[in-house]
Amino acid sequence: MEIILLSLIIPLLALIFESYPRFLNREFGVDIWTHLLYLKEYHKQKGIPRKIEDGFLVSGTYDYPPAFIFILSKFPFRLVEKYEFLFSPFFDAIHLILIYIIAYYLTGSIIIALLTQLFYTLTPIIILENSSATPRSMGYTLFTIVLISLFLFNINGSYIYLLSAVISGSLIFLSHRFTAQGFLFFSIFLTILQRNFIYSFVFIVCFIFALILSKGFYIKVLKGHMGNLIFWYKNINFRFAHQVKGNYEEYKTKDFIFRLYNQFLKFPPFIFAITNPWTLPSIFIILLGLSATPITKFMLAWVIFSYILALLTTWIPKLRFLGEGQRYLELSAFPAAFLSSLLLISLLKTNYGSLAVILYSFISLASLITIIVIQRKGIIKEKLRTLTPGMKSMFKYLKNMKNKPDLLCIPHQITTNTIYHTDCRVFVNADYAGINKISEVYPYFTKPIPEVMKKYRLDMILLNSDYAKIVDLKLRKYVIIKNIDNFFLIKI
Repeated sequence: MEIILLSLIIPLLALIFESYPRFLNREFGVDIWTHLLYLKEYHKQKGIPRKIEDGFLVSGTYDYPPAFIFILSKFPFRLVEKYEFLFSPFFDAIHLILIYIIAYYLTGSIIIALLTQLFYTLTPIIILENSSATPRSMGYTLFTIVLISLFLFNINGSYIYLLSAVISGSLIFLSHRFTAQGFLFFSIFLTILQRNFIYSFVFIVCFIFALILSKGFYIKVLKGHMGNLIFWYKNINFRFAHQVKGNYEEYKTKDFIFRLYNQFLKFPPFIFAITNPWTLPSIFIILLGLSATPITKFMLAWVIFSYILALLTTWIPKLRFLGEGQRYLELSAFPAAFLSSLLLISLLKTNYGSLAVILYSFISLASLITIIVIQRKGIIKEKLRTLTPGMKSMFKYLKNMKNKPDLLCIPHQITTNTIYHTDCRVFVNADYAGINKISEVYPYFTKPIPEVMKKYRLDMILLNSDYAKIVDLKLRKYVIIKNIDNFFLIKI
């Protein structure tokens, strides 16, 4: 009982630590409005949505992994709407409890289990990604289960572990697209590294089971995933471009998230050391010859391959469409924390013990400061991704309009937010397979705005002037229908 209670301390603290910025900025978020619109359709259609049309000028078929919306649907809608930001930290807390159990099972050490939890919690990229409701933390939890289960199956041959791998792997496909993609890459890598087809075999079986469990729905998810990848393959040079100004130097924008991501492209090894500094001890484990045990070797391969994937998808422009590189480090946050714990305990038994404590304390403090700065600038003080009082007033004005206009939103991040709060129709795609249909406005305007407005019969522009000024739109004739704070409703 004491061991179980100890496993809950850090997850509870992590839940509070990850959630508190959202209690200070309750209206932060981009993807959440899309999920809430999907959730409305789920209740309206009494199940996984089929055609999605309301509000989306580019209608489409729901093609997002269904597990997340299924879980959200089990809670009262108003509760989800009010406390959506607690879901990701909650799944992360479950992951932390699982991490403790695995670390304790593998080592028999409560200290290592607690340290692993602590170092995982002090991983900046994990905290940043759990700021709003997404299935990422659920996907990463399942990813940990499937790899550890396969490791244990290879060690002792118990089919319980193989069953665990198949169940968790199948749920990955139905939970999170990026994790499913990582699952594919790791299956191929581990098959080649260990010359063991079990990894690829389990991946194939999980894919088939996902199809069966979803009654074929996963085919839609896969089409959406491929459509999204193809779109970004074509447009990856503009992944972090300004929608109106195109690619321009990040110092010209106040968008903290934009500037942060642009830093990742400059010198990936340094940035990755900041986003997940616990990958660094892996190097020392190799240098000190501490990688003798099977579990250490497996964890090292896990961390090193995720780091390689991160470098490749950041440094090589042609591979950036496969995902923002630093996110591959999220897949290895657990083994990195576990190896860091093992190294620290090993060093404490040597003459370098005091130095190790100082170094680990410095890394922990630096990570904590990084997290707090990101939380403050990227969430608490963030405005472009926040439902501000001015935006609320503009939404109220639009909602009360007798003849609701079809809108072009600038920036693109406010599209589903606008649909959700105004019931207006907005030029945005309802599914990922249809994202190419809005390529003239996203990720940047490829045609003059008046030409886009005329082609798609759009009535007005909803502009956040903190993102772009009216003069930036290069409109020859226009009328400001309404101006509230930094929001302009423009007719041309």
